[in-house]
Amino acid sequence: MSSILIVGSYGTFTDELINKFYKENWHIYTLTNSKRLIKPTRVFEQYTFAYDSNSVEEVINSCRPDAILFLGAYDPLYRWEEEHVQEESLNYVAGLSNLLMASATLGVRHFIYVSSDRVFEEEYAVNIREEMPVVPGSFQGMTISQGENLAMHFNVTTQMEVTVVRIAQMYGIPANREDCTDIYSKMCVKALVSGRLYVNAKKIMSALYVKDGAEAIYLLINAPERKYRLYHVSSMEEVTENKVAELIQENYPHPVEIVDRTIGLRQRVILSNERFCQEFSFQVRTGYEEMIPVIIAHMKRHKNLFLHSDDQYEGQKFHERIFRLLKKAVPFLETAVFFIPVFLLNNRLGDSLYFNQINYYLLYVLLFAIVHGRQQAIFSALLSVIGYFFGQMHTSSGFSLLIDINTYIWIAQIFAVGLTVGHLKDKFREMEEDKNERIEFLADRLSDITVINSSNTKIKNYFAERLISSSESIGRIYGITSRLEKSETGEVLFAALDTLSEIMETPDVALYLVSNEEYCRLASASSEKARSLGKSLAINNYKVIFDVLKNKQVYINRSLESELPMMGSALFDDKGDMRIVILLWNIPYEQMTLYQSNLLTVTGALVYSVVVRDADYLDALAYRRYLPETNILQEDAFKSMLEVYQKAGEKGYAESCVLYIKADDMPLKEFSDKIRPSLRDTDYVGVMPGGELAVLLTNTNKNESVYVRKRLEEIGVTAYQTQKI
Repeated sequence: MSSILIVGSYGTFTDELINKFYKENWHIYTLTNSKRLIKPTRVFEQYTFAYDSNSVEEVINSCRPDAILFLGAYDPLYRWEEEHVQEESLNYVAGLSNLLMASATLGVRHFIYVSSDRVFEEEYAVNIREEMPVVPGSFQGMTISQGENLAMHFNVTTQMEVTVVRIAQMYGIPANREDCTDIYSKMCVKALVSGRLYVNAKKIMSALYVKDGAEAIYLLINAPERKYRLYHVSSMEEVTENKVAELIQENYPHPVEIVDRTIGLRQRVILSNERFCQEFSFQVRTGYEEMIPVIIAHMKRHKNLFLHSDDQYEGQKFHERIFRLLKKAVPFLETAVFFIPVFLLNNRLGDSLYFNQINYYLLYVLLFAIVHGRQQAIFSALLSVIGYFFGQMHTSSGFSLLIDINTYIWIAQIFAVGLTVGHLKDKFREMEEDKNERIEFLADRLSDITVINSSNTKIKNYFAERLISSSESIGRIYGITSRLEKSETGEVLFAALDTLSEIMETPDVALYLVSNEEYCRLASASSEKARSLGKSLAINNYKVIFDVLKNKQVYINRSLESELPMMGSALFDDKGDMRIVILLWNIPYEQMTLYQSNLLTVTGALVYSVVVRDADYLDALAYRRYLPETNILQEDAFKSMLEVYQKAGEKGYAESCVLYIKADDMPLKEFSDKIRPSLRDTDYVGVMPGGELAVLLTNTNKNESVYVRKRLEEIGVTAYQTQKI
């Protein structure tokens, strides 16, 4: 079972991807950046970390995905509004870089970067092909383009396969007002809220439905190989804003006014998906004319999720600003209000016998410096100075206060105490915040480790259970190979096909017998694909395979060349000569591992031991099988061989043909020696019921038997395809 790690927040596109890969029986892991997101039921494991976190490497190492899909341009996490665009750009590139480095370090096989048509922001008269240079105009377009360059760089400098797929503007059925981010849902919600649409007839657009986008991503990832590193995916469906507006107008029950705002130059950006469609047989199945009425119907059924006026949103922003301003003003109001009782106490009790030594203003400044810090200390000190001047004006003139040195000493004392205590309070608050941040960071790290450990335990238990009941267990392999022991005489090579096919989990298996150092002859094959190399294989023409096999190693088609088998193994006799070659086709790339290689070696050895034992048994019974001093099978032995190849032919494992021949008056030993050079080692001569001789041509059909008949006729032996009575 294959596995994929989807990096991105949940949204319409992400949900479709999860559904698609789940239906195709993939293990799905997700990496999100928000702890508020709830794991979908179809996701095997969800990780919640920042993309640029150190924990990303631990996540990838934990789940070991076959492919990592970075949603990138279609990740709902990134908000590309003007006020956040630079910050989002930095987060985007940092997160992508961290993911690529971690993936390359841990040996991830395939990394997919999802880009968009935002990298093309000029007018194009023709459809945009993959080889055309990008021309981003906005900060978002430049960031996405930088992500493409970064991904392509890893493709060149590392062993990891990185694919960039640019998907045209995607649209889907939005869940609420916030999800209306694509061109069609934006127009639909504007028509619902305001009943008015402003259109530009010169703006030509093309959008792709999310299900088609998810299908394209699956085809790309599931393919055994990819010819290119960059693809375009688009609906190729050209439409203008006024056509979309007219379709919306037709489907809404209330009046929708269309206001023509056609200005400026023609705007046309259409991606060409010719390369992608040709390689992956992709077809766009959903058009905008079908889906826009569905989007409108959904909005009408859930009006409470979409009916909010823009003024209401703007009003909320204004109230938020007022609230923030009041929140900042509260400490200053508190300081001013509290100054009033302090001022009254100082004036009323200043001449008291018991309280005249108390400096109320100093206590007041000290209190607010301790509670609020430096800003309130300065503000309370200013109020105290003003109060002090007003209090002293009752007993002395203003000029005398200005020239009195005690006035300045008192002011310096108030400010010195207030600023010192306020500074200490601010430093203490900063230390407290740093300590809390450190504790929160360590708590998050502990939580991360706990989550990863929990995930590792879950995955370990899952694979431990799979290992116990594995289809590759020793007991099952023994059960399968033991069937070879029960095979009838001569059936071993055909039974070996079933054994290899079941253990290696592929329907395409071929067995070749090595006749000499130059050629291999096809003995049996389980499918037409397995026969694709031909019935006679020239060893020198396939050195890439046999150079490996001659070294007693398993051949693995790591270059994924479609005309070659995916795996191959050779079986050798006691003298070290190659005797049998096993070729396997249609094995998934992720299964071409060292374990599978060893599994093929062990299974092949078991098969070969049974084949040798069967051959030795037949040699031991040669006196009962052959006519004396000849290579001609007796009637019972020849009949058994015919039945074996008849059963193999019914299964599609081998072809065979029978030619009837006459020895005339020639002695059988002389006749046997005469015809043997004209036949292959795998052909059999035997006695038919009635005493007539026949030749069993293995892996040969009736059309191909013509060549054998010609060779026999050249030595004076007449052969017939039907028995002569």
